[in-house]
Amino acid sequence: MKKRFEVILIVCLSISTLTFALLWQNQKNNKDDIRALAQAGAADACTHFAEYQTDGCESSYWYGVAAFRSFQQAYHSLTEGTNKAVNYTFCNEVYGYLVLSPEISQSHISEIIETMRILSLDVEDENGYIRMSELRSSLKS
Repeated sequence: MKKRFEVILIVCLSISTLTFALLWQNQKNNKDDIRALAQAGAADACTHFAEYQTDGCESSYWYGVAAFRSFQQAYHSLTEGTNKAVNYTFCNEVYGYLVLSPEISQSHISEIIETMRILSLDVEDENGYIRMSELRSSLKS
Protein backbone atom coordinates (compact mmCIF):
# COMPACT_ATOMS: atom_id res chain seq x y z
CA MET A 1 0.00 0.00 0.00
CA LYS A 2 2.81 2.43 0.94
CA LYS A 3 4.76 1.60 -2.22
CA ARG A 4 1.67 2.14 -4.36
CA PHE A 5 1.07 5.52 -2.69
CA GLU A 6 4.68 6.55 -3.41
CA VAL A 7 4.36 5.58 -7.08
CA ILE A 8 1.09 7.55 -7.42
CA LEU A 9 2.67 10.53 -5.66
CA ILE A 10 5.71 10.44 -7.95
CA VAL A 11 3.51 10.20 -11.05
CA CYS A 12 1.32 13.11 -9.86
CA LEU A 13 4.35 15.27 -9.05
CA SER A 14 5.92 14.45 -12.41
CA ILE A 15 2.74 15.39 -14.28
CA SER A 16 2.41 18.59 -12.22
CA THR A 17 6.03 19.52 -12.89
CA LEU A 18 5.70 18.86 -16.61
CA THR A 19 2.46 20.86 -16.80
CA PHE A 20 4.02 23.78 -14.92
CA ALA A 21 7.11 23.71 -17.16
CA LEU A 22 5.00 23.73 -20.33
CA LEU A 23 2.79 26.56 -19.08
CA TRP A 24 5.78 28.59 -17.93
CA GLN A 25 7.58 28.13 -21.24
CA ASN A 26 4.45 29.09 -23.16
CA GLN A 27 4.04 32.25 -21.08
CA LYS A 28 7.72 33.09 -21.44
CA ASN A 29 7.44 32.85 -25.23
CA ASN A 30 4.18 34.81 -25.33
CA LYS A 31 5.20 38.38 -25.95
CA ASP A 32 1.71 39.73 -26.59
CA ASP A 33 1.75 41.82 -23.40
CA ILE A 34 5.13 43.34 -24.24
CA ARG A 35 4.01 44.01 -27.81
CA ALA A 36 0.89 45.76 -26.48
CA LEU A 37 3.00 47.81 -24.07
CA ALA A 38 5.34 48.89 -26.88
CA GLN A 39 2.42 49.87 -29.11
CA ALA A 40 0.77 51.78 -26.27
CA GLY A 41 4.03 53.64 -25.63
CA ALA A 42 4.31 54.50 -29.33
CA ALA A 43 0.68 55.69 -29.43
CA ASP A 44 1.16 57.78 -26.29
CA ALA A 45 4.35 59.33 -27.68
CA CYS A 46 2.59 60.11 -30.96
CA THR A 47 -0.27 61.79 -29.09
CA HIS A 48 1.99 63.93 -26.89
CA PHE A 49 4.27 64.95 -29.74
CA ALA A 50 1.20 65.89 -31.81
CA GLU A 51 -0.06 67.99 -28.89
CA TYR A 52 3.34 69.69 -28.75
CA GLN A 53 3.17 70.35 -32.50
CA THR A 54 -0.30 71.88 -32.10
CA ASP A 55 0.11 73.97 -28.95
CA GLY A 56 3.87 74.31 -28.48
CA CYS A 57 3.59 73.33 -24.81
CA GLU A 58 6.97 72.11 -23.59
CA SER A 59 5.38 69.67 -21.13
CA SER A 60 3.68 67.87 -24.04
CA TYR A 61 7.09 67.41 -25.65
CA TRP A 62 8.58 65.96 -22.47
CA TYR A 63 5.59 63.67 -21.91
CA GLY A 64 6.20 62.47 -25.46
CA VAL A 65 9.84 61.81 -24.61
CA ALA A 66 8.79 59.80 -21.54
CA ALA A 67 6.32 57.79 -23.62
CA PHE A 68 9.03 57.20 -26.25
CA ARG A 69 11.22 55.79 -23.49
CA SER A 70 8.43 53.38 -22.47
CA PHE A 71 8.08 52.30 -26.09
CA GLN A 72 11.85 51.89 -26.39
CA GLN A 73 12.16 49.69 -23.31
CA ALA A 74 9.23 47.47 -24.27
CA TYR A 75 10.60 47.12 -27.79
CA HIS A 76 13.96 46.10 -26.38
CA SER A 77 12.29 43.34 -24.36
CA LEU A 78 10.33 42.26 -27.42
CA THR A 79 13.36 41.94 -29.70
CA GLU A 80 16.09 40.93 -27.29
CA GLY A 81 18.06 38.05 -28.76
CA THR A 82 16.50 38.38 -32.23
CA ASN A 83 17.79 39.75 -35.52
CA LYS A 84 15.55 42.81 -34.97
CA ALA A 85 17.57 43.94 -31.97
CA VAL A 86 19.51 46.30 -34.26
CA ASN A 87 16.35 48.43 -34.50
CA TYR A 88 16.79 49.11 -30.79
CA THR A 89 20.03 50.94 -31.62
CA PHE A 90 18.09 53.38 -33.79
CA CYS A 91 15.61 53.88 -30.96
CA ASN A 92 18.46 54.55 -28.52
CA GLU A 93 20.02 57.17 -30.73
CA VAL A 94 16.71 58.92 -31.40
CA TYR A 95 15.94 58.89 -27.66
CA GLY A 96 19.34 60.46 -27.03
CA TYR A 97 18.50 63.30 -29.40
CA LEU A 98 15.06 63.74 -27.85
CA VAL A 99 16.61 64.17 -24.41
CA LEU A 100 19.92 65.87 -25.13
CA SER A 101 19.00 67.99 -28.15
CA PRO A 102 15.35 68.95 -27.78
CA GLU A 103 15.70 71.98 -30.05
CA ILE A 104 16.94 69.77 -32.91
CA SER A 105 14.32 67.11 -32.20
CA GLN A 106 11.53 69.66 -32.03
CA SER A 107 12.43 70.91 -35.50
CA HIS A 108 11.78 67.35 -36.75
CA ILE A 109 8.55 66.83 -34.82
CA SER A 110 6.52 65.90 -37.92
CA GLU A 111 8.93 63.06 -38.73
CA ILE A 112 8.83 61.88 -35.12
CA ILE A 113 5.03 61.88 -35.10
CA GLU A 114 4.81 59.95 -38.37
CA THR A 115 7.33 57.34 -37.18
CA MET A 116 5.51 56.83 -33.90
CA ARG A 117 2.14 56.68 -35.69
CA ILE A 118 3.37 53.78 -37.83
CA LEU A 119 4.76 51.95 -34.79
CA SER A 120 1.61 52.57 -32.75
CA LEU A 121 -0.36 50.64 -35.37
CA ASP A 122 2.13 47.77 -35.56
CA VAL A 123 5.21 47.86 -33.39
CA GLU A 124 6.90 45.30 -35.61
CA ASP A 125 6.27 47.14 -38.89
CA GLU A 126 9.58 47.31 -40.77
CA ASN A 127 8.52 50.61 -42.35
CA GLY A 128 8.47 52.10 -38.86
CA TYR A 129 12.10 51.16 -38.32
CA ILE A 130 13.08 52.38 -41.75
CA ARG A 131 11.50 55.68 -40.73
CA MET A 132 13.28 55.49 -37.36
CA SER A 133 16.60 55.05 -39.18
CA GLU A 134 15.81 57.99 -41.46
CA LEU A 135 14.80 60.05 -38.42
CA ARG A 136 18.10 59.20 -36.74
CA SER A 137 19.95 60.39 -39.85
CA SER A 138 17.92 63.63 -39.96
CA LEU A 139 18.66 64.35 -36.32
CA LYS A 140 22.40 63.79 -36.90
CA SER A 141 22.48 66.37 -39.72
